[in-house]
Parts: sequence; C-alpha cells; structure tokens
Amino acid sequence: MTTVCDAVLETARGAVSALRALPSPAADTGVPVVLCPGLIGSKEDFLPLLPALAAAGYRAYAYDYRGHYQDDRTGDHSIRRHAEDLIAVLDSVGGADPPHVVGHSYGGFVVRAAALAQPRRLGSAAFIGSGPGMDGPKHRKILGGFDHTLSLEGNAVMWPVVRRLIPEDDVARREFWRTRLRLMRPAFVRGALAALAGESDRADELRATRLSLLVMHGHRDRKLWSAAEFAGYAERAGATLAVIDGASHSPNLERPGVTAEALLRFWAGTDRRRALRTFVDLVRPSAHADPYPAYERLRRVAPVLPVQLPGKTEAVVLTRYADCARLLQDAAFVSAGEAPELLTPSWREHRLVRCLYQSFGWREGPAHLPLRTALARRLTPRRCPVQQADVVAVATSVLDDFAARLAGGATVNLADAVAVPFASLVTGRLLGIPDADALRLGAAARAGSAAFEPFMTPRQRTAMDAAGETIINVLEAHAGNGLLALVREHRPGGGEQYQGDLALLYGAAYDSPASLITLGARLLLEHPAQAAALRDDPALADRAVEEILRFDPPVQVAVRIATAPCEFGGVPVAPGTALLGILGAANRDRSYTADPDAFDITRRTARPPLSFGTGRHYCPGSALARTHARVLFPMLLRRFPGLRLAGPPRFRAPGTMLRGIEDLPVVNREAC
Repeated sequence: MTTVCDAVLETARGAVSALRALPSPAADTGVPVVLCPGLIGSKEDFLPLLPALAAAGYRAYAYDYRGHYQDDRTGDHSIRRHAEDLIAVLDSVGGADPPHVVGHSYGGFVVRAAALAQPRRLGSAAFIGSGPGMDGPKHRKILGGFDHTLSLEGNAVMWPVVRRLIPEDDVARREFWRTRLRLMRPAFVRGALAALAGESDRADELRATRLSLLVMHGHRDRKLWSAAEFAGYAERAGATLAVIDGASHSPNLERPGVTAEALLRFWAGTDRRRALRTFVDLVRPSAHADPYPAYERLRRVAPVLPVQLPGKTEAVVLTRYADCARLLQDAAFVSAGEAPELLTPSWREHRLVRCLYQSFGWREGPAHLPLRTALARRLTPRRCPVQQADVVAVATSVLDDFAARLAGGATVNLADAVAVPFASLVTGRLLGIPDADALRLGAAARAGSAAFEPFMTPRQRTAMDAAGETIINVLEAHAGNGLLALVREHRPGGGEQYQGDLALLYGAAYDSPASLITLGARLLLEHPAQAAALRDDPALADRAVEEILRFDPPVQVAVRIATAPCEFGGVPVAPGTALLGILGAANRDRSYTADPDAFDITRRTARPPLSFGTGRHYCPGSALARTHARVLFPMLLRRFPGLRLAGPPRFRAPGTMLRGIEDLPVVNREAC
C-alpha cells in the first residue's frame, strides 16, 4: 500500500511544504506529478488522489504555495510569482521526463502561467475547476464581493461553504479545515484575488504551446463558469475535456476515484504520444550517440508500444528483457524475410536488400535451418577455420601498423586503423578471401550495413546500393573458398537466395566483430579503471566482452512477425504485426541485472545478454566474434597503456538496427 508522507521540497526559490507519495520500484515510471491547490485549499486537498497516482507508477507531490500558510517576506502574491515558484518546484522533483502538472481552481491559473512561460518544463497541464478567465464584469463582481467580505469578517467567512462539503461526523476533517482557515495568511488571499481579476482568456496561447492539456470540472460546477464555457475553453485550447459526475467545484475531494482515473487516462495518452515521439527520433536515419536514455523512457512509460511505421506496417516495440527473450525464442514469431513487404514495401527495388531478405538468417524452416546448422558445426572451436593463433597473428600485424600511425603523438581513427582491418582480415581468413579483397569488402560493408535499417536518406540508399554490388560480386568471385563453399553446397542453383546467403554470412562474420571493437574500445578508454583492470588481468577478457555486449551491443534491434494472436503486457498483437525487440534496451532492464547503466567488466548475470539473439536464430558465429574481442582488447591495452580518446566519436548513420562507430579519434599520450 502506498504511503503518503510529509516532505519539504528545497527549491532554488525557497523551501515549500509538500505531501509526497512514491510508487514501488517495480511500478516506478520515473515521471513526477505536481499538484497545485486552490485559493482556500492546501496540499491536503489532494490526499485522496495521491495513493492512486503513485500506485500507477507516478511520483506524486502536492505542495502549498509559499506565503499561503506561513509569513512570506516578498509580499508578492501575483500569479506570475507563484508560477515561477512552481517552475522551481518542478526542477526540485527531478525525474527523467518533465512532470505532469495539475492545478485546482486558483492553482489552474498558476499552472497556466507556468505553461505559457516555459512549456518545455511541463509534461502536461491539467486544470480542475479552472476556467478561461476572470476579468469580465461577472467575475470581477464575485471577486470584489469576496474581498470586501474577507476584509470585514476575515477567513471565518469561508467556513459555511466548507462545512457543507464535510459530513458532521467527520470531526477530524472539520477540525483540520478550521485550523487551515485560521492559519491562512490574509495577504495571500487578498493578493491572489487581485491577481485573478486580471486573468483573461488565454486559450489560444495555451494551444500554441503544443502541450497536452486537460480541462476537468464537476458536472454541478456552475458558479464561476458554465458547462458551455468550460467546453469552449477546452476546444479553443486544444485540450481534452473531462466532466466528473456527482461533483461540483472540487472533484478531487468529492469523487477522488473517478478524478484519479480521468487523470491517469489523460497521462497514459500523453505518455504514449511522448513515447511515440521518442521512437520516431530513434528510427531517424541519423547517428545516435546515446540511445539508452530514450530506451529507458520507453521501457518505463511504454514498455509495449504500438506504433505505425511511416510508409510501412503497424508494429509493436518491446523494451523489456523478458518480452524480447520471448520474441526471439517463441516459434510463433518468425523472421522478417517471411513477410518482407510488411517492413520494406520497396524491398525488391534494391539488390542487396532483396537478396538479404531471401537469405537463411531472415527465413524460417528449410530455407533457414539446414544451412545454419551446417555453419554452426563448422564454427565450433575445434573445427573453425580460424583458430585463436590466427586471430593473434592478425591482431599483432594490425597493431604494428597502428603503432606506426600513432608515432609522434598523431591523432588516429581507431575504427579505420584497427577495427576495420582486423575484422576484415580475420573474416577473410574465415571465408577464404584474399587480404586485398577482404579489406575492400570491409570498406564496402560500412555503407552496405544500411540495408538492415528501416529508413535511409537518398544519399545513404545510393551508397548502400553501390556497396551491395561490390559485396555480392566479390563474394561470388570467391564462392568456392572457405565457408563460402558451404553456402554453394546448400544452394547449388545459385540465384538471389544464394547471393543473400553469401552477403549475410559475410555481414555477420564482419560487422558485429568490427563494431564490437570500436564500441568496446570506446567504453574501455572512457573507463580507465576498467581498462587498467583488464590490462593487468587478461583473464577478465571473457567477462569484459560480455559486459561490452550487454552495455552497448552492435545489434540493437531484432525484428519478428507474429503468426498468431497474442499479447505482450496486456497489449493485443494481431497476426501479421511486426514486433521490434530493442535488444539494447532489454540488456539494461533492471529486472535482468542490477545497476544496469554502470559499465562493470566484473559483472556476472544469471542469463546472457540478448546481443547475439537466442533460440533458433542465435548467431552461430558468436563464439568467433567473442574470440576476436577477447584476443584484441588485452593486446591493445597492454601495448598502448597511454592510449586516450582525442575527441568525441562519430557514430554510424543510420544506426537504428546496427550500432557502430565510424570515427574514434585516439592519441597515445606516452608517445607525446
């Protein structure tokens, strides 16, 4: 059960008294909610709401305005001043995303002023019993009469109104209200009344903020604004309208359960739209320096997110470890090559894409299993054409050339100088490709990797097409050699499926190891204590490689197609729906490992990361890729103990599906 606690929020503009209700760690979305009371209200008016909001995963805070119940030296009780205080409160509660903000009655005008001044600081704005304006003759008369009566009779004049809301047998609550009226500062009340008299209809300005907005009122709330006026205000502002049956001016007190449900529905829609924007940013054909905060937002707020891929099919995005593992293991979800038109309607227009969709890795059943099984048998440690001694020899040669380029304190791109030649040459040994052609393929593969991406710019597409021609033609020229000969045995008729198998085999053997080297080198150089531990104890290499794969995997997304009705997290999935399992997010799920955003090469996990997949499509070359990294990283760190980053890395673009670094500038400080 959620506990509501008293709290003091220390803000940049002073301390404020608050009530706080926090969700359980398992339910926590990381999104704060801040609630602002009305003119004769207080933070306690939200007590009936707070447990429900926290139970839904929100970090809920209700606070009292400075000067409302305690002396305030400023003497300024303008709405603008209290809106500035509200912005400071939003900063103090933190959160991964901007807080949702709720204002009741007078609080609605405070929230509105904050939203108009700094809309990006709010996740959304909800106005309860707070209408368009109070600067007309009717409202000025009401405000003026109230002010006059207060000056004659003091705060006690409000007791008859309050008494009608509280049953006679609720002695404690009645006593609380008497105390609250006695403590309320007249300067605040009179200053707030004067400020309200200047509040005009600002619906058009609210609409221009593009914030998600909610206007809520009780169906009996008619003294200040009619139902038609509330509805017109919501329409002009572009807000959602919620009318609470059985309530008057204070739905939060009169119908708290229904009010909480209305707020939660509104926030769920707002959070989903925010998650959709986050996802759209992730699939843009650009470089993503750090997608992991976005992954975390998706996993917290919308771990199962239905989306409409622009120009493509409906899809569901998964970010939890358990969901992604199920996606990869359950035979009800098949590879995208079984229905390529769902993801890429134009898949036949580009040779490399067309061939890859027909390859064994993107298919199921007879098109997939026999060749994959044969490859897995040839890639065991005993039978693999490339043994550890071969990898050491290539690494030694590549690092010799790297040392020459670093001489004199030069800044060198580690991707070009180490990752590409090392992965190219080892892959060449594996597939039986001469060194010159292996290096040529490595250069082409950097542009060709865009074939796996959902979206490309015209320039990226042109480069991918040219690279595809090179990759397929060179591989066909050496198809009788090494493991490539195994493909020809299984596809004696040739054709595009055969070409796709060659391209996929090469891509799997080259791309992940090359990216693993750049991503891992960057992490080790950014964490010098971890690098020193690995340098001093090469036996840590296995665990270091696993942690690199978990923390920043080369393959970020796995795609499958549902073949039967199912659901994830209560979200129904129809047959023919594409599912995108974000492996980079799954590997940082707190249910999978503790402290997931810390890079720790001594980490142990009960289950492996999903970086090479799992189940029937588990990468048969994963052991070889691990060997690449297990050999290279200790050699690199021991030979160049002074190696340091010399600037920010430039990541692969597009880099939604396959992550890598195109430019990793380094310098050897000991050589300077």
